Amino acid sequence: MEVSGNFLQAAIDGIRAYINIIDKEYNILFVNDAVTKKLRKTRQSIVGKKCYEQLWNKNALCENCVTPKVFEDGKPHQRINWENNAAGKNRCIEHFVFPIPNKHGQVEFAVEIFMDITEKKMLEKEREEQRLELGKRIRELRHAYEELKSLQNQLLQAEKMASIGLLASSLAHELDTPLATISGYCELLLEEVHDEKALGKIKTISDQIARCQKATRNLLIFSRKSDSEKKEYHINTLITTILALVEHRLKIHKINIRRAFDKQLPPLLVEGNQIQQVILNLVNNSVDALPNGGDLFIKTRMNNAEKSVEIVFEDNGTGIPEKYHKRIFEPFFTTKEQGKGTGLGLSICKDIISAHNGTIRLDNNTDKGTKFIISLPCK
Repeated sequence: MEVSGNFLQAAIDGIRAYINIIDKEYNILFVNDAVTKKLRKTRQSIVGKKCYEQLWNKNALCENCVTPKVFEDGKPHQRINWENNAAGKNRCIEHFVFPIPNKHGQVEFAVEIFMDITEKKMLEKEREEQRLELGKRIRELRHAYEELKSLQNQLLQAEKMASIGLLASSLAHELDTPLATISGYCELLLEEVHDEKALGKIKTISDQIARCQKATRNLLIFSRKSDSEKKEYHINTLITTILALVEHRLKIHKINIRRAFDKQLPPLLVEGNQIQQVILNLVNNSVDALPNGGDLFIKTRMNNAEKSVEIVFEDNGTGIPEKYHKRIFEPFFTTKEQGKGTGLGLSICKDIISAHNGTIRLDNNTDKGTKFIISLPCK
């Protein structure tokens, strides 16, 4: 079957893309029906004219045109570009050019195909945005799941701690009576025994009994359920009670407590158990930051300018990297190894102190170790 020019023209006219054939001088030799409709011109008025004049209303070859490359290397080239049309709308145009070589392999002509792929690009963009949004939602769900799992672990831990608290309270009650009885008999023996050697042993027993009584009574105070009622407390007394509870742990970890308490501080109207929880959390953090032992400095002082009492906790441990300073009070954020920290300790501290109209902050000026300053308003 012999293919005529009219047959080819009819076939190419059926294509919606804009198609034209040009020579090396960029003269238009052929255009399809889509081009004539786009330009609203006849085919005769277009053929023989420069492509950049007829198609783009320019006096010279278009910038970034890929057609010259086809004549140079004889290979197809493609370019996608966003541009404004006559109506001022932003359109995405795909420009594809392939060569027509002669029998000697020299490129004499080039076929240019222009396609408006704006809808395709917009659809791709919309799908990409949907993909990114879906990814974001998945990450949020994963994060929410991790938070929920962490909260469940915290609830389990809280239940365990509550059970331990009840057990400790019960045990302290049970021990208090026999300890008081032993202490009483020691006092009687001290009056009746006159042997110096025996008296020394009885005195040692009495001192150790007193120490046990002090520990059990401190445990009773700390394990007592909070009624959220604020009362007057001396901050030095609250700190001392907690330190008595953790004294054994501090010795095991070779941590020395350096106290500098202002004895002239006024009493504060606070919920004692909650403030003790803050103190305990900060002491435990210092213990974790001093794996090889060290010093923990606890200082209380009056801030007359702000009419508040300040508590300073400072250790010479590993410290907190500066890049994490702004995040340390965020729930579930921790710098500890996985499984060693929940990321709730400092967040709870901040909530408690804020509920007392106070502040807690990390001192950024510490060269080594960590320094927290708590400020609680006076009455």
